[in-house]
Amino acid sequence: MPLLTLVLVAAAGGTLPAEVKTLIERRAQCEHWAGEEPYDAARAAAIDAALRRLRCATSEADEARLRRRYARQRVVLAALDAGREE
Repeated sequence: MPLLTLVLVAAAGGTLPAEVKTLIERRAQCEHWAGEEPYDAARAAAIDAALRRLRCATSEADEARLRRRYARQRVVLAALDAGREE
């Protein structure tokens, strides 16, 4: 999990639900792979496979679902916000 998110959660004295941690980590990996250079066909295929495996195309919808589910839990919403900013 990104450092800023961990600090935020620790400072709030809370823990995050597993599905929220998973999304934050998944989103960070999606951002990493999306920024990789497809310098040849094999690398392009590896990047594409990683983006599919991580379900990057659904991360926005998954986040919206979690925001609805945890709408009253400020620590969760703040972690989702912080995870997006990193």
